Amino acid sequence: MKKVRGVTLIELLITILVLSILAGVAGPSFVESFKKRKVISAAEEMYSYLQQARSESLARSANIYLTVRGMTTTTWSYGLSYERNCNPNQTSNISSTACVLTIDDGDGVFKDNPDDSTDKADDNVIFRVDGTEHDDITMSLAIKSGSTKSFTIFDPARGTSNGARNFSFTNDEGKSVVVQLSLLGTVKICSNDYSEYKACS
Repeated sequence: MKKVRGVTLIELLITILVLSILAGVAGPSFVESFKKRKVISAAEEMYSYLQQARSESLARSANIYLTVRGMTTTTWSYGLSYERNCNPNQTSNISSTACVLTIDDGDGVFKDNPDDSTDKADDNVIFRVDGTEHDDITMSLAIKSGSTKSFTIFDPARGTSNGARNFSFTNDEGKSVVVQLSLLGTVKICSNDYSEYKACS
């Protein structure tokens, strides 16, 4: 009968030591990569919202507003709507202050009967994002030119915006990704901290 040899205590301790060293080396890199992914995710979501606001404005032949709140904090929020002062913290699509866009539910009819909130709820879709979806990310707004309001308007004739803005997303290490909106309505992402993007000018 063949003798089966087990693992000795010394071999087990050496294995644990090697794994501990590898974890110690890889750990900080993994944490940094995770924080980088979070800030990039927040910035890319804003990028897609700005692109959508512009395309919705052109497609619907109507002004589309992007309203922001809670800048320079981690409790920020923003949303899209037909109204200039929608509340991006509102989560009910039948509220008069909700950030909503009308999307037909398939019946071909948008019923806007103020006495029947279920009609409106069928077609009002909430378009909002808040900081709770992106833990430990601070958002700030820098107005570069144009209107100094807390909302941005996209014009339905040319897809232009009423002001150039920089939306900065910063993680708890102070590293940022910036979403730049021009007066022409073009949107770009830049960063002085991450090589995936061009440096911000």
